[in-house]
Amino acid sequence: MPYIEASFFAERFQDDEFSARMVEAITEAVTSVIGEAGADSTVILHSVPRSRWGHGGKLMG
Repeated sequence: MPYIEASFFAERFQDDEFSARMVEAITEAVTSVIGEAGADSTVILHSVPRSRWGHGGKLMG
């Protein structure tokens, strides 16, 4: 059973349907690569404020 964790900027979660759509899309992507075993995936979505997200040695927020 695949276990997937994905992190997103916190404001993405302001869209009430974001989580459901993302879990479905990630599960479909995994299933397209590994077959039906992917349908039994566990997906964890993390909400991270921009002030705690860094890229290129600098904070995003």
